Amino acid sequence: MMCAARVLCLVGGEAAALAPYRPVRLYVAPDGPRLAGAVDAPVEERAGLAGPGLAPRDRWLLAGELAAPAAGGESGQQVVDRFAGTLAEIADRHRGQTVAVLADGLELPLAALCAGLSPARVHAAPLAPGDVVVVEYDADGWRYLSGWPA
Repeated sequence: MMCAARVLCLVGGEAAALAPYRPVRLYVAPDGPRLAGAVDAPVEERAGLAGPGLAPRDRWLLAGELAAPAAGGESGQQVVDRFAGTLAEIADRHRGQTVAVLADGLELPLAALCAGLSPARVHAAPLAPGDVVVVEYDADGWRYLSGWPA
C-alpha cells in the first residue's frame, strides 16, 4: 500500500496561508511568483513548474482544445504533461508528507489530473493569490480535496 502525498497548490499570496498545513518543503518555479513573508520550510526551484505565459483559458478549459498554444508556444497538452511529470516527481519524493507548490499555470494541469475537479469549475473560479488548493497523489492518481474558490 502506497502512502498519499498531500500537495498544497498556490499561485501567490502570503506565506502565512501555509502555516496551518505545515508543509515540509515549498517548490517554486524559477522566475515565478513568490509568497510574501517568511516560509517555514526549505524552498526548492523546479523548472517544470514554469508558467506557460498568456494562456487561452477558454479554449483549454471550456472547449478542451489542448492543441491550442499559449503565448510561449507551448500547447495545453504540453503544459499538462510537463506539470504532471513534475508534480508526480514531487509527490513521489514526499509520500506520507505535505508539500507546497507555488506556480503560475496550475489551473489547467489540476483540472486535467484531479478527480473531483472539472475544467468548467476551474474556468468559472480562477485561483487568486492566497487560495490554497489541497490535492493528494497516490497509486490511484490525483484527487482534489479542498480549497478551490466557489
